[in-house]
Amino acid sequence: MALDKLRHELQELCVKHGLLDLNELQLKVMDAFRAGKNLLIEGEEGSGKTTAILLSILQRVDAPSEGSPRALVICANDQKAIALHASLEKYCRPLDLTVDLANDKGNMLMQRNAIFDGTEILVGTPKRLYDLYIQNGYNVGKLKLFVLDDLYDMMRAGHKIQLARLSESLPKCQHVYASHAFSDRKTDDFLEELGLVYAEISID
Repeated sequence: MALDKLRHELQELCVKHGLLDLNELQLKVMDAFRAGKNLLIEGEEGSGKTTAILLSILQRVDAPSEGSPRALVICANDQKAIALHASLEKYCRPLDLTVDLANDKGNMLMQRNAIFDGTEILVGTPKRLYDLYIQNGYNVGKLKLFVLDDLYDMMRAGHKIQLARLSESLPKCQHVYASHAFSDRKTDDFLEELGLVYAEISID
């Protein structure tokens, strides 16, 4: 079955939470992700791209490790960040992984203290994660995965400079960007300036 593309512990959790198979988009994502490629995932709401992101994160962060985050996940707004954090928590607890939330509506000091205690996965919004970073609220030295969801909405909301500065500060790691569209000028400019090579994934 398609879940065979996932590590064993993750397969069991997927079944437990009712995810019994992967759709076409998710299969394409997992194949390219396992090959170590940077990804541009294009899909409308309901296409399964958020689940593909969740599985990618849990494939890359496969064991507990004290200290700074190994996955940095930036969502377009508070609502999406809170939802993805909640979904990740269901999977992370049985795996003994820590996932922290840093969103605009939360208390920054409390968020910083939680991150300081150690986290494997850090989920948040562009402004809050940028503000925490420039205040030395977290370290990216051990980062393995950098995720942006939904890039189009973040560009429209004026977060290009924050995202670019964060991206430029990262060590060599895998980049996964999801969006319902990549065809606008701001997004094109952002991707071109980063100078990375991506595998583009979508479904007809």
